[in-house]
Amino acid sequence: MSRSRTHLPISHQDAREQVAAVLYGCARDQIVNALHGSSSSERVLDRLRRALRSHTFPCGSGRFVLRPIVDSLDARSRAEGIHILHPWDHARQEHPREMGPVLMADFCGRLNLPPERERAVVALLLDHYLLTVLSLLAVRVWDNGDPDQNLDALSQLIELLHGPEGSGLRIVDDAETLLLLAVSYYHPAEESYSRLLRKVQTLDRSHLLQVALPSAAMLGSHLRWGLRFMYQRDLVRMRADNVVDYPWLLFSILTSMREYARLREAGTDVSQREPVVAALLNGLSADPWAFRDQPPTALADMRVEHSEFRELFSRYHFDLLHEFSRQRPAPASYSPLGFACNFPLNAVVGTVACTLIDDAPQPSLNALFSRAHSGGSPAETYARRLTTFALGSRERLDATGAPLIVYDPYDGAQHYNLVVHTLQYPMQPMRPAS
Repeated sequence: MSRSRTHLPISHQDAREQVAAVLYGCARDQIVNALHGSSSSERVLDRLRRALRSHTFPCGSGRFVLRPIVDSLDARSRAEGIHILHPWDHARQEHPREMGPVLMADFCGRLNLPPERERAVVALLLDHYLLTVLSLLAVRVWDNGDPDQNLDALSQLIELLHGPEGSGLRIVDDAETLLLLAVSYYHPAEESYSRLLRKVQTLDRSHLLQVALPSAAMLGSHLRWGLRFMYQRDLVRMRADNVVDYPWLLFSILTSMREYARLREAGTDVSQREPVVAALLNGLSADPWAFRDQPPTALADMRVEHSEFRELFSRYHFDLLHEFSRQRPAPASYSPLGFACNFPLNAVVGTVACTLIDDAPQPSLNALFSRAHSGGSPAETYARRLTTFALGSRERLDATGAPLIVYDPYDGAQHYNLVVHTLQYPMQPMRPAS
């Protein structure tokens, strides 16, 4: 049984150990039993909601108290402009009073699920809450200790969360993807994105790549959605409204490009390069001109990195176009180029909500950003299911009536053709900045 610590600041290792105590063994099962089997006349979801808000969970004759670590990690993140517990509410233009897991419990309460599903629902909502706490840990890996080791230790906790003692809900495969999901929505303090990117760039090569590959795919998805639904294919508007995304996008594709060059020099097989090639294609898919031509305003301070990407891409230009062809979307297979969402966090909410509704199994979110070689794959079924959910009610659409999540294979094919057509000729040397 974990015991709350009263001294501050709480170290990353100490916080991990306290969360691990909830993830190991039968602790979650005991929490669910305590919430579901209470003799109180209070509804089980109301008991869960109270536990979530207090970050305190009954367990046998004791309780798990996570409030001290949550408050400590959340305060440090808020000081940097990052709000993990309370994502931005675009409709009201403010951070909601209740945190995400509580809002999900409220959503569940409106579903009128049958009593026989209560226990499974409590288990799933508990795991969603614990994923949120792990998200706080993801953005704080640089606080103390070695950040690379902290990420590895956090990935182990994610495996515990998704292990046999949990609800069966699987959201992400590793800590690096969780880090990206944790901040994948609008933050009014835009400097927070730049500050986090500078931290990410201190990681070792292996962890840089582990961040860059899903980052390229997520940003491609985010910008493709915006280009189609928010900006009506107007690149000028999209670039002006996403100035914090373009440095992350350049980091993602440059890191991937460096890895591609390393793999080529090592004489690797084309299949070993496929994840890197897929990340490059995803990252370039919404705006290949930003990296073929003069850097846009958002990348004005990254001309050196922009030039390095162009030089490396030009070095392997024809080989890359050939390897891109292996990623060409086809009707009989799933392509991540066809999956777009306003923010990846929308897909997380949709995943939890869909699982609450019908309890059907699904792969992790990482699968949505990976190519499947056959039709009817779990990723394709998952993407279509999320699209149906996003179209399910008016409140799930944006202000223009567009779904926040959409899988459209035809749009994916258009973006593939866009990249190949735009980059079909070797890039010309760039004139020095005046």
